[in-house]
Amino acid sequence: MALLLLLARRSWRALLVAIVTGLACGLAAAALIAVINDGLTNFTQLNATHALKFTALTLVVVLTRIVADISLLELGQTAVNDMRLHLSGKLLDTPYRRLQTLGKHRLLAMLTDDTHTISQAVELMPILLVNAAIVLACLGYLGWLSLPLLGITAVLIAVGAASFQWPQQRALTYLNRARERKDQLFHQYRSLTDGSKELQLNQRRRQMFFERSLQSTSLAYKRDFVRGMSIYALALNWGNGFFYLLIGVALYLAPQLVQLDVALVTGYILTILYMITPLSELMNALPTIGRASVALNKIKVLEGQLETGDSGEQNAALIEVARLTCHSVSHTYLREQEDGRFTLGPFNLDLNPGELTFITGGNGSGKTTLALLLTGLYEPEGGEIVMNGVLSSTRQNHYYRQHFAAVFTDFCLFEHLLDSDSPAIMRKAREYLALLQLDHKVTIADGQLSTVDLSTGQRKRLALLAAYLDDRPCYLFDEWAADQDPVFKRFFYTKILPDLKQRNKLVIVITHDDAYYHLADRLLKVDQGKVIGLTPPLPSSNVHAENKIVLA
Repeated sequence: MALLLLLARRSWRALLVAIVTGLACGLAAAALIAVINDGLTNFTQLNATHALKFTALTLVVVLTRIVADISLLELGQTAVNDMRLHLSGKLLDTPYRRLQTLGKHRLLAMLTDDTHTISQAVELMPILLVNAAIVLACLGYLGWLSLPLLGITAVLIAVGAASFQWPQQRALTYLNRARERKDQLFHQYRSLTDGSKELQLNQRRRQMFFERSLQSTSLAYKRDFVRGMSIYALALNWGNGFFYLLIGVALYLAPQLVQLDVALVTGYILTILYMITPLSELMNALPTIGRASVALNKIKVLEGQLETGDSGEQNAALIEVARLTCHSVSHTYLREQEDGRFTLGPFNLDLNPGELTFITGGNGSGKTTLALLLTGLYEPEGGEIVMNGVLSSTRQNHYYRQHFAAVFTDFCLFEHLLDSDSPAIMRKAREYLALLQLDHKVTIADGQLSTVDLSTGQRKRLALLAAYLDDRPCYLFDEWAADQDPVFKRFFYTKILPDLKQRNKLVIVITHDDAYYHLADRLLKVDQGKVIGLTPPLPSSNVHAENKIVLA
């Protein structure tokens, strides 16, 4: 039912066409059985009219089934595609902090495994619809042959359906458990891929991870899945036995209860034999439908936990010159497996355009949290961050965030550059590729990078290039120079940052490179959640010799 509602929401007209053609196919199939039964009964009296009926009904069955199959296939895959894109859109609109709380493994399981399971069930819908129509039409034909026989058949089918309900509920319980285990499995898979270097370097850690985490979770998933599907297997085979019970009733029991002739019993048995295939396909599809139901419920629950942020003023022009003011800003969150709740602030801060602000501090002091607050990816729990005294990061978060270009430590590099239709931008991109010494590895064609399969330092240089070309009023760099050699570190501090400053950009740099602190207009230190203003040091003469390299 949930799958039919999913299809109906996409296009009830297309679903209606599929249902009508499916019913027509079922009725034509039942009529074809009647014609065949009549031919067997009156074999010696067959003529051209009988053959014409047989041919016409065969064509109707074939054509209506083709129309029903293709209509439902197109409708079903469109519905699944729409669901996949809808969920992706909601993920894009959900605040970053909420996505962190939900966990990447749960989101990936929803987008991949759950949608795939639903897609498999939707692919069965054409078969189920046509088969259901065939079964109903055959039951109608049985009623036309003999109402008492139809009554006996209906009673047996009702008993079989009732006996199937409890096993199905038990099976769904285990499949629900297996689906929860699937989230855990995706979490283990992420650990496996992200930590492959560490696991290969440490045999004991590898063995512990494999045996205590991955293996135990995988076995638990297998156990619950096998139990659920085994119950379905028992119930389905029990149901298949009812088909032969119906034939036995027609042969042995029914003649003792009502007056039946040979032709009627032959037609009844022929119809039951014809019904076995569609009924078997209907019952064999139930496990897939059950898993799809579990997946749909999981998606609904997770979708309800996604908090869509504001997306107003999406096409509004950006503020060209930005000034940030923080009024008593604070943010508290739970640091798992560390020291409980952590609070950054409250703090007051003014950041001006054409100004370089360096932020320093120890690990876990709150630097990255401060960066996420300033860029609008986190919303402050207390106080307010305002741009130019007008634009609030809390009330107009989406529009506020668009004023920032950033390169974080866990950055993601995309192959396409923005504004790729601008010759001036592409010319500048190629110029900086050469300055960053990447032009021998990467080319740009139609605004797309030829490759992003590079070392971490090289990828960071490409991320810097992409952010630089974005031309936003505000820039944030989170320890960008940490993976760079002295040449590119100097290029960053003495070329990129001064150039952004000259263009009147608001620039925030999280850094531990104290040799370049003198370049800052403002130096902030974050210490255990407190934001402290420091005086930038004077230029130091004790600069590493390699830092004096000048790029051509």
